[in-house]
Amino acid sequence: MIEIKSRIGKLIVEYDVKNIEEAVELAVSKNINLSGANLSGTNLSGADLSGANLH
Repeated sequence: MIEIKSRIGKLIVEYDVKNIEEAVELAVSKNINLSGANLSGTNLSGADLSGANLH
């Protein structure tokens, strides 16, 4: 299980994920708001973020 902490609490991804990149892809695909998540230092260069609101 991977936790993504944000200012409004924690998003717990309860899927069998291999890494944080996959967890973020799942969150994006389910339209989960990650605007408050601290993803500093995370390499998302291979993540499919199509459809993500990155404003």
